[in-house]
Amino acid sequence: MATVLGLRRDTRIIGLVSTAHGLSHVYYMALPPLFPLLHTELGLSYTALGLLVTVFNLTSGLGQTPIGFLVDRIGSRAVLSAGLIVQAAAIGAIGLVPSYPWMFACVVVAGIAHTVYHPADYSILSATIPRDRLGRAYSLHSFAGNVGSAISPVIMVAVATRFDWHASFFAIGIVGLAVAFTLTSQGALLGNSHAVKGERKSEGGWRTSLDVLLSRPILLAFLFYVIVVAGTNGIRTFAVAALVELQNLSLDGANAALTGFMLCTALGMLAGGVIADRLGPRIATAVVSLVTCSVLYVMLAEIAMPFIAIVVTLGAAGMIRGALQATRDLLIYSVTPEGEVGKVFAFVASGSNFGGAVTPLLFGWIMDAGDPRLVFWVSAALTLLGLVTFAGMKRAAVR
Repeated sequence: MATVLGLRRDTRIIGLVSTAHGLSHVYYMALPPLFPLLHTELGLSYTALGLLVTVFNLTSGLGQTPIGFLVDRIGSRAVLSAGLIVQAAAIGAIGLVPSYPWMFACVVVAGIAHTVYHPADYSILSATIPRDRLGRAYSLHSFAGNVGSAISPVIMVAVATRFDWHASFFAIGIVGLAVAFTLTSQGALLGNSHAVKGERKSEGGWRTSLDVLLSRPILLAFLFYVIVVAGTNGIRTFAVAALVELQNLSLDGANAALTGFMLCTALGMLAGGVIADRLGPRIATAVVSLVTCSVLYVMLAEIAMPFIAIVVTLGAAGMIRGALQATRDLLIYSVTPEGEVGKVFAFVASGSNFGGAVTPLLFGWIMDAGDPRLVFWVSAALTLLGLVTFAGMKRAAVR
């Protein structure tokens, strides 16, 4: 009976945290699906639109590690709820004024609020979920994020088509406020990060914490996030525009292919959680995932395909890439000292923001230069390069 009750409790915790994480990905992906529409209606270049994503990532990346320190000091519940409320309001406000400076300001606020999810989420899960189910908990958390990324293009384009692009941002902002209310009302279930598990807080102060963050395995984990997420973000932010030009797809067709990529990435994460719990963080998982994914990206750049083949190829790349996620998270957790989970995961996850800050400008420039094939080639190269950092991280962890 106790086991059943514990499983139910774990399910509720994972559900609450993962819902917030999924919504954060809806917000992260809210702008790119509407790039072609905003490019036409507001007369904005793809480089200018890419800059909005860059600014979002920079503000999130710079703020994430300090928020990680805050989470480890005061706990995660209030931080997570406050961040979700602020981000929902900022995203919803984008639809108020059809002005680039206004959009820019809203994106800055949304990026700052986005800093809370990884340190708070991983701190809650690591403290409350038993170790033998932690890989699957991480995978479900990542799964929810990618489901959010997958449905965001569908929601944004569907609402914009039915009403207008302003309504798209209003709608997801309202949903975010509702989720924040639910999360706050159920906050007691989440405990208060590591205090629930009985882990000690770090006693060495700032110097010890900085030593942890600057250790070899954690720095390599940070670089892994920078490089691999940069490659994935190239697909997420500009695959739609590239497929419209390169494969002559409609906007709806290209967004459907991107949605398939996101959904299959999420499914791969579920399988990856089981793999991680059974096999542990093995480098073979990274080799299969990253090499195969790179090959599939190149195929999209060089082979003319019908719509179904594009969806299948992009979906396969997403599924194989997603299978690595839980393995990566378990490897990071295995080298993280007690009481440092919030700041470590915040620091390494900020690498995804820095990688994401560079890629919109790079890929926006590629699109403006008129060679959409390079979107897939550069994404493939970055994905393959990530294997070097994963291997180095694994060796450093073993040592």
